[in-house]
Amino acid sequence: MSRVRTAPGYGTHPTPRSDWALFLDIDGTLIEHADHPEGITIPENLPTLLMQLQTSFAGAVALVSGRTVEWMDRRFAPARLAAAGQHGAELRLDPNGKTVPLAIPSWRQRLEQELEAALQAWPGVYLEHKPLSLAVHYRAVPQFEAEVKATIAVITNRLGSDVELLAGRFVVEIRQIGLTKGTAVKRFLETSPFAGRLPVFVGDDVTDEDGFGAVKAAGGLAVAVGPRPTDQADFRLGDPGEVRFWLASVVAESMKAEAAR
Repeated sequence: MSRVRTAPGYGTHPTPRSDWALFLDIDGTLIEHADHPEGITIPENLPTLLMQLQTSFAGAVALVSGRTVEWMDRRFAPARLAAAGQHGAELRLDPNGKTVPLAIPSWRQRLEQELEAALQAWPGVYLEHKPLSLAVHYRAVPQFEAEVKATIAVITNRLGSDVELLAGRFVVEIRQIGLTKGTAVKRFLETSPFAGRLPVFVGDDVTDEDGFGAVKAAGGLAVAVGPRPTDQADFRLGDPGEVRFWLASVVAESMKAEAAR
């Protein structure tokens, strides 16, 4: 796989191939992080870019995120893509199909109540309620990281072995054990139009490592975003702005190749 420099000051980008299956994280990858999950800004041209990528790769583009699929549809409208939400706990293999929950956690309601009460000790810490998982955000008050993580661990340890904690960048994800971005990618790769293509996963955080592992096990590429250390990355892009720049260049190359046929 060759590497090309596409713009001054930008990273080394993988050369696009028409047989890619593209898996994209959202926060920290397609869009910049915000202190509050609903405080993010969607670049005006991003929905169009996502639809162009769908065309370029014959529909083999999926969003793989901690966000819910409903959130993706709402915020990226009119774009509608194949998607895995809540770190693999819900899956939509076909953009026009239904979103299927892969787990209904029995622990969620009790854990939600206990966390709500405990986290009041730290103003600025936010509990994000998702249908199949929870996330504790402390980006606005990183000085409380140790205390917040310790409290979450104590509470979740009382709920048994079905709960898994995953510490990301200023967030702790609480999810059903055994469902990850990697398991979602594997499901996609068994299904048309993803099957038989070269998988490429683009992500920025610890939660994306399972996705990296899944595509590399299938002979694909891992593209890391930002400075976080990882041993799995084949390429690295600096930030979401560079990711969008690169994806736009991928679309441009695809359109150029199509016009030349």
